[in-house]
Amino acid sequence: MNRGGAAPRERLEILWYFIAAMGLILGLRLAQMQLIQAGEWRQAAERNRSQMIHQNAPRGRIYDRGGTPVATNAPAFSLIFLPGKDQSRQDLKPLALELGRQLSRDSGELIETLEQAVRMESAIRLAENLPTQTMFRLSELKTIYPGVVLIVEARRYYPFGRFASHLLGYMGKMSQREWRERKPKGYRVDSRTGRIGLENIFEDELRGRDGGLRMEVDAQGRLKRVLDKIPSEAGSNIHLTIDAAVQRAADDGLRGTLTGRGAAVAIDPRNGDLIAMSSQPDFDPNAFLSTDPSEVKSTVLELSEFNNAISGAYPPGSTFKPIVGLAALGEGRARAEDAVFCPGYFELGGRAFLCWEHKGHKRVSWLTGLALSCDVYFYTLGLRAGGAAIERYARAFGIGQRTSIPLKSEKSGHLFGPETRKRAGKGWYDGDTLNLSIGQGELTVTPLQMAIATAALANRGSVWRPRYTQKIVYADGRPDYVPKPERLGLVPAREDAWDHVQRGMEAVVSSGTGGGARIPGLNVAGKTGTAQNPHGEDHAWFIAYAAKPGEPASIAVAVLVENGGHGGATAAPVARKMILAHFGMMDPSAPRKARDVPARVPAPVPPAPPFPVRGRP
Repeated sequence: MNRGGAAPRERLEILWYFIAAMGLILGLRLAQMQLIQAGEWRQAAERNRSQMIHQNAPRGRIYDRGGTPVATNAPAFSLIFLPGKDQSRQDLKPLALELGRQLSRDSGELIETLEQAVRMESAIRLAENLPTQTMFRLSELKTIYPGVVLIVEARRYYPFGRFASHLLGYMGKMSQREWRERKPKGYRVDSRTGRIGLENIFEDELRGRDGGLRMEVDAQGRLKRVLDKIPSEAGSNIHLTIDAAVQRAADDGLRGTLTGRGAAVAIDPRNGDLIAMSSQPDFDPNAFLSTDPSEVKSTVLELSEFNNAISGAYPPGSTFKPIVGLAALGEGRARAEDAVFCPGYFELGGRAFLCWEHKGHKRVSWLTGLALSCDVYFYTLGLRAGGAAIERYARAFGIGQRTSIPLKSEKSGHLFGPETRKRAGKGWYDGDTLNLSIGQGELTVTPLQMAIATAALANRGSVWRPRYTQKIVYADGRPDYVPKPERLGLVPAREDAWDHVQRGMEAVVSSGTGGGARIPGLNVAGKTGTAQNPHGEDHAWFIAYAAKPGEPASIAVAVLVENGGHGGATAAPVARKMILAHFGMMDPSAPRKARDVPARVPAPVPPAPPFPVRGRP
């Protein structure tokens, strides 16, 4: 009897133990949910009745050296969709059709976007940068279709349109791969980033911290009230060394040339500051932010991301002659007063190398030889200097080397000479020296390199690394970043050689082929160039530097006009506009047309000797 009665008691005790254990587990789980995981469950509950509407933060501004904003922000309207619960394709179709009509977009694509929002149970951006008129039309939809919201946020805006577009860059959407890489930094799938130029290089500095509104919504996605507002934080501001007036003169000047293609670069010879960098054809970065898909598509199709100023490599033509002259005079292998007779051609080994002036310049020395860009004179000078000396001096000026300016796709160009040929296992001949002496043959340079070389000609040998950042003003209160000038090298030459070269370049403008850049009241020195182009019309070059009387040169310019023909007629007027803008001067001789050569027009000449190789001023 006792044993029989013990068994039910034991089973009852086991049952109580089991109930106690289950109660303990339940209590522990409840404590975990109420105490440890309270925040997570609170957020989950909030998500069931709230939606986060992100608002783009103001991007950091970009200013020119004088404080003029060249990339800023403007208020814009964006269309947001807040999905309700269990919305079907049929529920979304009327909204997609209406939005497609209002936004000129494919309704099928919009339905897929709306369905994605429903599946993710998250707000999604349908359109941004909406014009005011479109915003008013869409505002009527809020009363008809639940979940439609219009918000105001900051968008990128370029007040001068096509101004310095290759340098500034533009904003665009990320690829899926880019988004996955940037997602840990807080980027959303619809975030826009800098695609090229400074917008891309300074992405981390310019980008702000997005804010937003946390909204209470009902099951249909209708807004009930604002739960809280997260303020946005603006990005850091970038101050450039660019002068907006000079940049505008460069852009407008190149657009107004015969072909509208080319590049113009201006540098401060005193420290390497980039004053202007223009590449044509250009683009309007505002077009990438348009709400019209057709406009964005056409802009992308027509976009030329090729920055001719740093990525275009061209023969320098006669703009290389001052370097040749410095090599010959600096090495003591020629004297400025030595005269050469130019009959219109130079014979070497049974081959005729032509001068651009077919009937010849007669007797010329250094000043007249450079002023009139006599090829025969420079053939003679080049042979006296020797190809090795010319190559050495050109390398000291930075020819054939990247400047390492922080911009993508910079080309190094190509410097050829005896040393280069030797490394390639090839020989060097006098005919190669003649081609090098007039900036032809295998020699190629970028407009940026020529601007740096021109600055070195102006300051007597200091080769500066080009810089475009004046300072960065950080939004988080850190001390401003102010980069220091960096000298890359020094061109060694005798003082008398520098004197002769600078006087010669002054003569080019005052009485020679560069008369189109003459400006009363300023000391302007330059050199024209017309580079042979096997693919079409010759390229036009002009390099120059300028100063107020008694002061050091404060601007050095290199202008290239693709297929522009004669440098003095096509490129020099662009440089002149840039120099005038730099000094804040009005054009004192606007009606006067630039000329490539002195007023005297050469008479017809008999056919040239065989195997013509020519240089141009």
